[in-house]
Amino acid sequence: MGIVLAIKYVNVVENTNDDVLRRVTKHYPKRDTRGLSKNKIAEHEAVINCLYELLGSEDWWVEHYDSGAPILFIDGVSGNMSISISHAIDKVNDSKSVAHAAVILREGSTQESSRIGVDIVIKGDPRLERIAGRVMRQEEMKGERLEEVWACKEAMFKAFGPGLDFVKDLKVDFISKDLLKGLGRKWEVRRKGNAVVVLGPV
Repeated sequence: MGIVLAIKYVNVVENTNDDVLRRVTKHYPKRDTRGLSKNKIAEHEAVINCLYELLGSEDWWVEHYDSGAPILFIDGVSGNMSISISHAIDKVNDSKSVAHAAVILREGSTQESSRIGVDIVIKGDPRLERIAGRVMRQEEMKGERLEEVWACKEAMFKAFGPGLDFVKDLKVDFISKDLLKGLGRKWEVRRKGNAVVVLGPV
């Protein structure tokens, strides 16, 4: 099985209802939902919706390694399903925000097959302009593809980090509109609404 992807979004609400909090607690049993912001709760809800689509079941939960990388438990067992998760908040205007999430899964128990990464970036995120000079090479900053470059670097780091330098080690080459190259591997670009997602290696 190759990589499977789900992308979902959830409107951020001022007061989270009890059903949402119960779902977050069920699927993130080690998280204290009382300490989560409304944005984080919406991001978690979007991730849950992604995993429900991919697994077709509610009998799973997510924990995390000390590094922050997620571990997926299905039917009470952490099996041979590799997972990578990304989420972002799109501040639409002063009164509306949307939480976006992207989740990828790949079956396989070998170390190489478990190395997957996904990242989601909101188009026009003003932070990209501020950080580009610190995390991107000059040639990567040319053109209108900052979101793709940043998402690809984050996906590569999730798959093959830690210990990688974003400028020295993570170089992004453009193969086509929907395909990038980095670390000698190919990374796929997907677009949905206002979100840009990079996943791989494919």
